[in-house]
Amino acid sequence: MKKNLLLFITLLTLFSYSPVQAENVTKKDIQLRNDLIFILLYPSIEQELQKQYGEIKQNYCSEITQIKKLPQGTYLFNVTVQFITFEGAHDPPNDLVTITFSNEKSIEWQAIDFKRKRLKQNELPKCD
Repeated sequence: MKKNLLLFITLLTLFSYSPVQAENVTKKDIQLRNDLIFILLYPSIEQELQKQYGEIKQNYCSEITQIKKLPQGTYLFNVTVQFITFEGAHDPPNDLVTITFSNEKSIEWQAIDFKRKRLKQNELPKCD
């Protein structure tokens, strides 16, 4: 009887054991996701730069600073991107530009907020 009970517990333990693997999101995964989002938004970014500056500005140090899902159960988002503009071969003037895009009111991404701040040479960040 004890032998059967021990065998039963052993089998139950073996069959009920399922190794749980933790989701391991790496910094590289996040950077890949952010790069993809930035590239998908790039036509809208260029359009907004043209509107704000009267020309398309070159930029670097791009990052996605926020992704906000709007009502649960939808595919509506606000996405905020940030980058630094430059002239020529990364020459000043340099602006820190922050744009928030939304797909809430249109299938196309629309800029809903645009901010720019002129940076001094000593304020330029080092980019990854």
